[in-house]
Amino acid sequence: MNITRTARISAMAIAIFAAGCGRTPDRQAASFQNYIDRQAIETTLVRYSTGLDTLDADVYASAFTEDAEFMVEGNVYRGRNEIKKIITDMEASRAARLADNDPTNDPSPIMHHVMSNAVIDIVGADSARHHCYWMTVSGGPELNSFRVAAEGRYEDELARRGGEWLIHRRKIVE
Repeated sequence: MNITRTARISAMAIAIFAAGCGRTPDRQAASFQNYIDRQAIETTLVRYSTGLDTLDADVYASAFTEDAEFMVEGNVYRGRNEIKKIITDMEASRAARLADNDPTNDPSPIMHHVMSNAVIDIVGADSARHHCYWMTVSGGPELNSFRVAAEGRYEDELARRGGEWLIHRRKIVE
């Protein structure tokens, strides 16, 4: 084989390899934006769980759009103020249970919400869907006293508002 033919074959092989392996700049940018959006959505979902676990109504409500809808146990909460009330009502209920002098009615001092098998689909520039399984792990101060208190699925529609990904609709399916 002469050098010219070897050079042509090598050049063709490099061209074929480069064409098949590389992404166009537009696809790279879209892929990078998709990654950024998914990370932002995950941050919002963790903020929701953190607000719930710490009973911080402001943090909890901040994961939702101003005009959000939250469907749970046959109830529909509309807007951040109604959604925020979920936590303030939970705080009041826990305080009443602690004050009723019935230790068997006391709420668990520890609550952790765990999400798994999450799927995030970016369906438009400013819209996404998310679904996952969730469970509430609760327990007391004693070692190995934890239990799964509840479980179900989240079905979410998210919207980008003011550059931030927020939950626009959430449905809890048990």
